[in-house]
Amino acid sequence: MNDKNIYELGESVVNRNNLKTGKVVDAVDTDSGDTESVKLQYEDGSIEWMSTDSVSRMLMETDPKPNSTQFLTD
Repeated sequence: MNDKNIYELGESVVNRNNLKTGKVVDAVDTDSGDTESVKLQYEDGSIEWMSTDSVSRMLMETDPKPNSTQFLTD
């Protein structure tokens, strides 16, 4: 089983085609347990099925460090 192709219900993802963010509300898995496609519900309430090739996990920094943009200044 390949961890990058397993999506959990409620997981935040990004549609690579239009950069919209949403949550996985349903999924179709293969016999090997990998996720083949996911049903996304976007923040605006719209829903669509997407191949897992077209979605990416959303990574969020949960505890940003103070002055984390300091590298932008000399």
